[in-house]
Amino acid sequence: MNCKNSTRLFLAVVCAFGFAACKPTTPAPVPDVKADTEALATTAAGFEKAYNDKDADALAALYTDDAQLLPPGATEVSGRDAIRAYFVSDIEKHWARISINSDSSGVGGDWAWRSGTWSAESMPMATGKYIAVWRRTADGWRMQKDIWNMDAELPEGGVPEITVN
Repeated sequence: MNCKNSTRLFLAVVCAFGFAACKPTTPAPVPDVKADTEALATTAAGFEKAYNDKDADALAALYTDDAQLLPPGATEVSGRDAIRAYFVSDIEKHWARISINSDSSGVGGDWAWRSGTWSAESMPMATGKYIAVWRRTADGWRMQKDIWNMDAELPEGGVPEITVN
């Protein structure tokens, strides 16, 4: 084969590969933000129910394996097992029925956030704000980071015991 034919063959092969590379691919699925937002809201509602049912296992299941819990006045709690232990202790020592109101949220791909207010039926009444970062996992939406604060400091010694007659 002479040099001219080799060049033509080379150009033909390069063009063939170039056209093959330009072949249209299947487009990525269009995210269904409405469905994602509804799924997130449904999953997030499980927090209030699990806490009010005093179910630390169900609470922990709402978090990713490597989640971080950032409670007010306490050190960071990392990992699902440690988060479960945190809620076991919190429910035992400070449980009061809670109400959570999400006033805003957003979804972007595999990440989402929710924020709002919460209140606890303690004496005195405790209220505060929260923000949670969620991540889509194989098991659905799970919290990656969860932080909340209180609108006012509790009296010395934390939440007082409530006596019901």
